[in-house]
Amino acid sequence: MKFVNRRAIIILIVIPLLLCAFRTDAFSHFQNRSRITGFVFVPQRSPVGQIPVELRNEFNSVLNRTRTDGSGRFSFLGLSSGRFSIKVLPLGTDFEEQTQDIEISGIEARGRPIPENVQLDFYLRLRKNPTPAVNRVLFAQEIPEEAKKLYENAVSDLDRQKTAEGMQALETAIGLFPGYFLALERLGIECLKIQKYAEADKYFSTAVKVNSRSFISWYGLAYANFSLNKPESVIDAAGNALILDPRSVNTLFFLGVSQRHLKMYVAAERSLLQAKKLDGDKTPDIYWNLALLYAHNLKRYKDAAIELEVYLKAKPHAKNAALVRRLIQEFRDKDSK
Repeated sequence: MKFVNRRAIIILIVIPLLLCAFRTDAFSHFQNRSRITGFVFVPQRSPVGQIPVELRNEFNSVLNRTRTDGSGRFSFLGLSSGRFSIKVLPLGTDFEEQTQDIEISGIEARGRPIPENVQLDFYLRLRKNPTPAVNRVLFAQEIPEEAKKLYENAVSDLDRQKTAEGMQALETAIGLFPGYFLALERLGIECLKIQKYAEADKYFSTAVKVNSRSFISWYGLAYANFSLNKPESVIDAAGNALILDPRSVNTLFFLGVSQRHLKMYVAAERSLLQAKKLDGDKTPDIYWNLALLYAHNLKRYKDAAIELEVYLKAKPHAKNAALVRRLIQEFRDKDSK
């Protein structure tokens, strides 16, 4: 019988455990340490500040929001591994929204965990059909000097990212002059940025009563009510926004989804197809919602499969890709029966 060296056995057992513990500690140490940063530029290659930027997960749910600083820079910190997208939302401008997808693995070539620092820059493009000039006509009001000064100070604070002070000054200006259109619209936009949708609804609702020719206010009202899951209000606000800018893809999307929710299926298809036509294959959510409409409401399984194929083409690395492929096959099987 061979002699067994107990010390050797202990070493053979303990070392792998220590290595495993070290690996676990290393992963824990680097978990949530990655970051995504970047700059937003206008076509002239100049950085632009105060542009809303969203961080979304692979299901297109918003995880975080921020704004570019005075140098056009944005950042999202404390990220773990996964697939994300960054969406730039130049609200109230004639620039297109832009989205870039990114994957963070957090693992180096040898399998060791590392934090990643990802740089994503955006160069805004003018919309092919900008908002008609009539929508950008200044709305003239006789503003009390004290309210006007508060508004100017508020804008200055917001430009320096002193959000709380800026919003408070806007509220005070509105208190002095309740119909102060510029203050109402700006406060509504600021509420959207921090996801205070009920407050945004309140300010935009007042703004459009004061000036019904503002696309930004009608669009903001549609956005707020879409986020609040109030489809009837979305349809009203989106309809008014589209009178002023019939080529607004997001407004058409909000409208189509809300119409489907209210079982207005023919109208929903018309709105979503128009959004798809204008979008240029950049927004997978449009195809996903068209597929839901065709499969679950209109029983047009072939069309549902086609939209899901376009969805995968636009978002090839979607986490639900396997499920989508199964649905495509399921819908094609139903169509052939």
